Amino acid sequence: MASVAYNQPDPDYRREIGENQSQLKHILLSPAHYQASKKRRFLPTINMEIGSALHCKVLEGDKEFEKRYILKPEGLSLSTKEGKEWKAENSGKTVLTNTEKERAWESVHGMTESLRTLDWFKGDQPDYRKFNELSIYWDADGIPCKGRLDRLVDTGDELLVLDLKTTDSVDPSTFSKKVTGGMNYVFQAAWYAEAASLAYNKPAKFIFIAIERACPWTIGIFEMSDSTMAEGYRQITQARKILKECLTEKKWPEPEIQYNMLELPSWYRSPVKTEMPGFEELF
Repeated sequence: MASVAYNQPDPDYRREIGENQSQLKHILLSPAHYQASKKRRFLPTINMEIGSALHCKVLEGDKEFEKRYILKPEGLSLSTKEGKEWKAENSGKTVLTNTEKERAWESVHGMTESLRTLDWFKGDQPDYRKFNELSIYWDADGIPCKGRLDRLVDTGDELLVLDLKTTDSVDPSTFSKKVTGGMNYVFQAAWYAEAASLAYNKPAKFIFIAIERACPWTIGIFEMSDSTMAEGYRQITQARKILKECLTEKKWPEPEIQYNMLELPSWYRSPVKTEMPGFEELF
């Protein structure tokens, strides 16, 4: 069984006890990587800030966005007296810019309008806000777990776990590399689908709603296949097993040092010609 907290503020969720997927997945690299992830100071990049602003506007609404974000006036320097006064007046808000170099404000609004063309994000459903930013808590193999789902849609027979991702490209081959690469969104998909299934006692599908940060803010919809989800479930099961062993032994080992032989990849093309030219031919 699992418990659900609707409309729970994000700081309250973060204070709750429970393993979250973003840290636990590091234990598959090594227990030492997992411990390091818990101590690492989080420094958001501009793309992360754009993603957070988009989540706020689309999932929590325009009024909440206006409370938490503000556009820096063009030409205003925050180091001047006028800039410092403006910053003090808007204390507590995240400042977004809209310069030629960094169009964060335009990006957030453009992506919002694009996403609202989808029925999932129109925002006119009676319980629209209730099923956004959904906090779920459950126990698995004696490990307290938690997850915060972007949006949950109940179709009757099954659940759709929708996850927003801003990206440079929604090209399938490019986006799939993000899913299976260093970020390991496969782990996240299984973690959130498990949470939803336990909370509502229904099978859950996991779908990424990817959207490009640049105009025309193209959308790509990616449903995780059964085989991909099966791999994700193997990963989260193994991660919890390793965690239990480490907690029992009170040891957090680093990965073993490996000696590797590097070979040229199959796609490599040498800059040296097959037949070397004579010295005179080079000049």
